[in-house]
Amino acid sequence: MAMTRRISALLLGALLTTAVLSCGGRPEAAAQVVPPEPLDYAETTVDGHHLLADDTSGSGRVVEVLGDLAGAEHIAVVVPGSGQNRDNFRAGAHPGAVPLVNGRALYAAMRERAPEGGTAVVVWLGYLPPQGYGADLVGTARAREGAEALVRFAREVLPADAHVTLSCHSYGTAVCGLAAAQARTADDVVALASPGMGVDAAHEIRARVWATRAEDDWIRWVPSLRIGRLGLGGDPMDPEFGAVRFDPGAVSGHTQYYRPGSAALSATAAVAVGDSGAVSGGLL
Repeated sequence: MAMTRRISALLLGALLTTAVLSCGGRPEAAAQVVPPEPLDYAETTVDGHHLLADDTSGSGRVVEVLGDLAGAEHIAVVVPGSGQNRDNFRAGAHPGAVPLVNGRALYAAMRERAPEGGTAVVVWLGYLPPQGYGADLVGTARAREGAEALVRFAREVLPADAHVTLSCHSYGTAVCGLAAAQARTADDVVALASPGMGVDAAHEIRARVWATRAEDDWIRWVPSLRIGRLGLGGDPMDPEFGAVRFDPGAVSGHTQYYRPGSAALSATAAVAVGDSGAVSGGLL
């Protein structure tokens, strides 16, 4: 049993290291021990970008809004995963892993489903994801910091009467799972390519949980476990987890879930505009 657990832990580390590399990460010499100061949210426009926060410390935190946040009935919050930072927030060498590009794709898909308006997207890199192959990558320390920040953002910045969907990718799904385990954070959580949601089952999350993963996404091989400080919790694609699982369609690999025209993006947009019934045809 001890040997099996050790092998699982090593496999977990190896696979999550691959996650960072595929999303633009790099070796991390030393983990940040002290959590960053809470972001001071304030609206500003810089070069046409509607920002709520832009912090250069550490790997950087950026929060950008697409659409009319104050007047939105439906709001999607895009939460990126490991390897994402201020430098690759708007452009990067890894297609499909650029937070703002993904946010724009989701916003366009939401507007297509709800052309009368009332939608907005927040691309929320409001935490410091793991950037390399340090211990942070295979545990929930950064995810817990991110979850605390995301809960604060949802409660203090987002309109109280809006329908809020957290659209989360890879390590970001652990942030979202832990955040939505607290009340008044979100109505729906969409987990894309999750290595674990920080909790053991959907009933711990105080929102509807949706999940999808491509057949050839290597993240499926990440062990769904927690060994001491290692592991990111339950796999939402496991039927016993209790999430609503949907077919991603023809997407391939780990970073194509926001590809325009894809079934994964269409389903995420449907959930985000409150049209969850449109996803029923692609349930697993």
